[in-house]
Amino acid sequence: MLGYIQGKVLTKNADAHSIVLLAHRMGFEIMLPQRFFDTVEVDRKMSFWLHTHVREDQLTLFGFGTENEKLFFKQLLGVSGLGPKTALALLGEHSPEKLVHFILEKDADEISSAPGVGKKLAQRLILELSSKIEKWAWLDKVGKSKTGKPIVELSPQRQLRDDLNSALLNLGYLPTQVKPALDKVFDDEDLPLKGFEFCLKTALKDMSVRHG
Repeated sequence: MLGYIQGKVLTKNADAHSIVLLAHRMGFEIMLPQRFFDTVEVDRKMSFWLHTHVREDQLTLFGFGTENEKLFFKQLLGVSGLGPKTALALLGEHSPEKLVHFILEKDADEISSAPGVGKKLAQRLILELSSKIEKWAWLDKVGKSKTGKPIVELSPQRQLRDDLNSALLNLGYLPTQVKPALDKVFDDEDLPLKGFEFCLKTALKDMSVRHG
């Protein structure tokens, strides 16, 4: 099984969130989480942690920027009714550390914000993984509190997005309205640097234009 690969990115397929990577004179098609896919550049040399998913009639490569993401992906595949594409969508929406936080807090609403993840599947994920999380060796890299529970440290940008998301939901906007507006804010690298208030006004203006 392929576990890690390095090579040159030949093409990107935005519809499938996949790339073709040239390595050892061969082109490997690799599916990526959306968050990671968006950072990949054609003609750039990159490395990927790989999970090889084998079916009777199909072999699919899933690529990740960190080993933690790969390990979490494999854990997600153990949840009943959760296939590789849904697991990829979860990691495309949330970081492993963020998902750990949502699972421990039993926050099915946040988990189900990922494309194709319904409330029932989110609740099943919480039920099946919450008792296993503290046994995952890679969580030692995240750190643990005095009670032994994992500590999840968010990046300033992720914290800002979470604060904006909460503020907009509290104002009565729907998640389907909030997400595109925040995506637009964070697509511009300079906007988040201007702080919460500026980003909130920008998101509100965008939703006003979109939804009248």
